[in-house]
Amino acid sequence: MFVAGLDVGTTGCKIAVYDSSGAEKQIYYREYDVTRREGCHEIDFCTVRKSVIELLKSAVSSYRLSALGVTSFGESFVMLDENDNVLAPSMLYTDPRGKDECGLLAERVGAEKLARLTGTKPHQMYSISKMMWLKANRPELWSKCVKIMLGEDYIVYTLSKNAQIDYSLAARTGAFDIENKCWAKEVFAAAEIDPGLMS
Repeated sequence: MFVAGLDVGTTGCKIAVYDSSGAEKQIYYREYDVTRREGCHEIDFCTVRKSVIELLKSAVSSYRLSALGVTSFGESFVMLDENDNVLAPSMLYTDPRGKDECGLLAERVGAEKLARLTGTKPHQMYSISKMMWLKANRPELWSKCVKIMLGEDYIVYTLSKNAQIDYSLAARTGAFDIENKCWAKEVFAAAEIDPGLMS
């Protein structure tokens, strides 16, 4: 029996394969680019997805995998249309867009309440502020969006068609209720974003 761990990072992805005793058998790695231009910092999840599939093909050509664990960097999200096409490159947490929207969200909900509810102090790096920016500034994309997934749940969805997200990753959106372990309806309402878009 062999198991593997897939780690999706900002500059590349890797799969490490282990046998049933926990001994490492092999590591596969693919690098990809991020884009920095005019103050934007983005990653193309079409390229990420392609790299992950190539890695998996390499791994399964040598090992029969019984399980695969997936991790990724947080905050960055993918917008999908009704046919599961990626609508645009994804903003990385270092992308400055969403700063004004973060201030607006903190004003509407209250900065202290937002931090208490979500476990994160208001900051533009979190997904919710960037969603607000996209809705306001790229309405032609936003109107086509039927799913929003963070990197990890997007890869899991690509491989299994299960739209699921773990609690720790959901908390990186800045819109997850950490006490009740569900999307924070008050935050989504203040952001004017439909939580039904999320995994």
